[in-house]
Amino acid sequence: MKIVITGKPGIGKTTVVKKVAGELGKKAIGFYTEEYRDKKGKREGFKIKTLYGEEGILASKKLDSPYRVGSYGVNINKFEKVVIPVLEEALNGNKVVIIDEIGKMELFSEKFIRLVKKLFSSDRDIIATVPVKNVHPVVKWIKDRPDIILIHLDYSNRDKVPEEILKLMEKK
Repeated sequence: MKIVITGKPGIGKTTVVKKVAGELGKKAIGFYTEEYRDKKGKREGFKIKTLYGEEGILASKKLDSPYRVGSYGVNINKFEKVVIPVLEEALNGNKVVIIDEIGKMELFSEKFIRLVKKLFSSDRDIIATVPVKNVHPVVKWIKDRPDIILIHLDYSNRDKVPEEILKLMEKK
């Protein structure tokens, strides 16, 4: 089963994924992204966190990088160091794969792109998030797949979606 969640930035995609991953516990493997803020509450950048607890800075306003999304420099080396081993393990295991997010920043990594394609072409169960806009050909490729369940998250359904996903996973 491949469940893909999309929705506007800030709608709660990561919150949904974290709730589902929390309920799945050791049956899940993967990572999520979350913003971090400075002392004044302004967004400083984004962290990546694996379900094993490893983390790193994915992007920061203070990072000088050739990979940029808006005012953020993207730390591809750290992203790959933290995320690639987890996704490689996921490819060879039987846990539910959590991928939050398959977005502009993450898709600077060719290694990530290759693993995402392998995972979606495998029989692994996946719960992933993607942007509403097709920011990269891989996002469109995922959304166009006939074997995915695409959930559009909005204010009216975001509180119910974690439970709905868990019910779908049970029925499989």
